[in-house]
Amino acid sequence: MATITSNTLKTLFVALILPIMAIPQENKPKIPANIETIQKHNIQLLTEQLNRGWRAFCDAPVDEGVMSLFQGINPSDAALRVMTITNQSVQLPIKSISQLKDFDINPERKTLIYVNAFHTADSYFSVQEHLSLLQTSRRDLNVIVVDFARDVAQLYYAVRHHLSVHGYAIYNVLKALRDAGIQPQEITLAGHSVGANIAALGAQLFARGSKQLVGQLVAIDPATMCRTTDILVKQGVAERVVVLHGEGDVFGVRVPVGHIDIYPNGIGYFPRRKLQPGCDSKICSHMYPFVLFMEALIEGVMIPATKCESWAKFRQGDCQFENTLNIGLIYPSTARGLYFCLTQPNPPFTYMEHGLRYKTSPRTKPEKSPKKKSS
Repeated sequence: MATITSNTLKTLFVALILPIMAIPQENKPKIPANIETIQKHNIQLLTEQLNRGWRAFCDAPVDEGVMSLFQGINPSDAALRVMTITNQSVQLPIKSISQLKDFDINPERKTLIYVNAFHTADSYFSVQEHLSLLQTSRRDLNVIVVDFARDVAQLYYAVRHHLSVHGYAIYNVLKALRDAGIQPQEITLAGHSVGANIAALGAQLFARGSKQLVGQLVAIDPATMCRTTDILVKQGVAERVVVLHGEGDVFGVRVPVGHIDIYPNGIGYFPRRKLQPGCDSKICSHMYPFVLFMEALIEGVMIPATKCESWAKFRQGDCQFENTLNIGLIYPSTARGLYFCLTQPNPPFTYMEHGLRYKTSPRTKPEKSPKKKSS
């Protein structure tokens, strides 16, 4: 047998190892250094894909195995926010639903349950800030916030995997409030985007279990979801279903699905109009009706919408302008059908500040009232 000498080993090293060492660094395979790096990539990818709509978001090639190792994505990580008698907002884990009666829940008030299941990093559309203001400013209501999307990862799991579980949580909240003396017909469920479908599912489960309907569901630009079968906002889940449309393309439902369907600026109804006033993206248009709803509730701003057969007829002034309602929590019991309104790019979004009024005579465009002369 031939003996391998040291010179032979040196020759092999030069021939085999050195060429590998000489491979340029940029051509080597890039391997994530650790789990945190993979998760950082997951979050960045979800954030980017969310801007493109639900289909891109739901199909994002994230590593769910790694995501499952981090806190915040389990159904039990959802949170409740309730008020104390000293006007302090307290956050509770979702498993504390049975403790709702121990907080400032008054059966003599009407109740608003807001279901949050949307997240954006845009500070102007800070969902959390608006909801905090809602709780502290509307002490005439029992305001309970159920939060299923405090970050984009939690939103991903809410829309992809946890819809049924979250809907059952809303059902349990409704049961707990009923047991605390709150009448179901005095309850308004509200939710934006994915939260609208979760709220609808909770109301539907409650109706089946208790044979009672909640008084009202306000669905703010209900999400088209990952699967069309998960679009759950519809007539029948509550005594009155109000849908406030916003984007009507890659984020929000376009077709009328409620007893009352409101289309601000015709967006989401008229296919040639793509973005809400002041918006430069579809995700902004998706958030726009949420801000309108918050302005109406927090600031008490009147944002009138009038019944009309279509956006085109609204623009022509060929509408029932005597049949007008305001965005918010209170709607006429007889209101049904399509409603349209005009709003501004910036707060205050209403044109009421400028004297806009809808004329009752047919075939006339909405116009501004003449300004009073200063004395």
